[in-house]
Amino acid sequence: MSKLVVITGITGVQGSSVADTFLQSPGYTLRGVTRNPESDAAKAWAAKGVEIVKGDLDDVKSLERAFQGASVIFGVTDFWTIWKDPRNSELKAPDQELVAYCYEVELRHGKNIADAAASTAATLERYIFSSMADATKSSGGKYTKLYHMDSKAHAATYAQSLPALKGKFSQVQAPVYFQVGTEWGLPITPQKQADGTYRMKGVGPGHKPIPFGNVRTDLGPCVKVLAEQAPPNTNLFAVGDYLSWTDYLRIFCETQGVKYGGYDGMSYDEVNALLPGGLGHEFGLNVLFAFDFGYEGNEPGIVGPGDLGIRMTSFREYCEKNRFSAALGE
Repeated sequence: MSKLVVITGITGVQGSSVADTFLQSPGYTLRGVTRNPESDAAKAWAAKGVEIVKGDLDDVKSLERAFQGASVIFGVTDFWTIWKDPRNSELKAPDQELVAYCYEVELRHGKNIADAAASTAATLERYIFSSMADATKSSGGKYTKLYHMDSKAHAATYAQSLPALKGKFSQVQAPVYFQVGTEWGLPITPQKQADGTYRMKGVGPGHKPIPFGNVRTDLGPCVKVLAEQAPPNTNLFAVGDYLSWTDYLRIFCETQGVKYGGYDGMSYDEVNALLPGGLGHEFGLNVLFAFDFGYEGNEPGIVGPGDLGIRMTSFREYCEKNRFSAALGE
């Protein structure tokens, strides 16, 4: 009999990667969980043979129904969807930072997924959660307000505390997406200068490496290995490539056929002013944390893709397969 894989966030980047991978693997049936089964993205998955069901991360009972009979569950939460929802600016306390409120909501979502996964213990073999490092703990208290990281880390800790998930839980940590400077339209996107060269802005110095990856293609294979091969309680950091900002720009320029112009570093205060509403705060501290403590944190037992025989996409490979017309102003 085939095993049922249930994927939350199937219309997002991470969930789509997981779905693609298991669709190509015999012996599995897939169920995708989404708030809006009538969306075009959800219907596209249904057309590929995925069972699409409605599930709300604020409604544990809906998740329990969606997870019923699962052998493997992939859980993912999305801090930035919460941040973008205008209703949350009204729901937070008047004196509360929006990103602090988003931490509370995302942590609640992560706990709800874990509770619902625990309800399927009779059939469940592995619950795999998309987590991040506990920035507060790993930094020894230096970074106490990296909300989009700590919310996921604390949800993972909660899942590990549930007796029904003992021996069934693992986690995967996504790195910085390759797309951050090529496709997302952020101020760090390379800009053409008057002399025809391209320059790039980034947080901090240009020579220190940061972990990146092509999450859309590579996270799914990592989750599959966690489900099939790795022992429970594995914490896999799904890094594809370590790049400095200058490496990033040089490879971008070389593969797109444009001239390298140089890198301009920004301080935390500068990026915070450039990206208001908490976006600059989270992004800026995120990079500084990676410089100081490693993006994956310092929890014992973290493994990389190479430790499990997983081949990841390099940034050069990613750039060679894409033409970044928007970034190039074409």
